[in-house]
Amino acid sequence: MADKFEPPVCPVISSRKNVAFKTLETEFGDGYTQRAGAGLNSESVTFDATWTGLTITEADQVEAFFRKQRGYLPFEWTLPRESKSWLYRCKSWSRNGVGGRHDTITATIERVYDL
Repeated sequence: MADKFEPPVCPVISSRKNVAFKTLETEFGDGYTQRAGAGLNSESVTFDATWTGLTITEADQVEAFFRKQRGYLPFEWTLPRESKSWLYRCKSWSRNGVGGRHDTITATIERVYDL
């Protein structure tokens, strides 16, 4: 069973959700195109999450969770403004000190489809 990601605070509202569909397409010489979805899970979702003003302890907590997952282990998470949780992974993030014992973490989190 996948770990559940429960960050200490919600990412900032300017965080961005990106959705793309993988498709198979063939163009014919007469100008027609045939299209189909590529596989059962053709929807690709990534979420560019930013947590600003985290205390050092909160930032350590988020970073420790991502390290524990090692970029390939899935975790369960409910994106902000959504009601259903999905499996995600995080292969990269950055952490910046903003002064006054507060940090900002920016992460790219992508949906995965595991068995």
